[in-house]
Amino acid sequence: MAPYHRASTALELLRVIAALPRVEWTRLSMGFEPAVGAMRARGQHCVRREPRQRVLLQRAIGWLDARVPGETNCYRRVLLEISLDAGAATEPVVIGLKAKGGPGSGHVWLASSVPLSHYDLKLVL
Repeated sequence: MAPYHRASTALELLRVIAALPRVEWTRLSMGFEPAVGAMRARGQHCVRREPRQRVLLQRAIGWLDARVPGETNCYRRVLLEISLDAGAATEPVVIGLKAKGGPGSGHVWLASSVPLSHYDLKLVL
């Protein structure tokens, strides 16, 4: 990785670390719609990253999410991204559910992403 990318990724990681406590509090204490709205409001005041910069942000979010105690959480990752990027803050948030239920039967993603699985029901916020 080039020095520029390492420095940029490190800076993004610091931003994600700083945002995590607020995002976790929001995720655990609010309903889905108010939480997304609150994080969108924060993200609207952030920079709108170019696609390459957005990838660096997503990598930093994924890296940190994998290290938070407990399991990784797609909802946490979405809230982090919309709270840190003005472009992400304007994107629809998609909730996918599988009819069978059980572990792994739900997923949350931004409309610009492609889920790795098929979902029987999709809700868009």
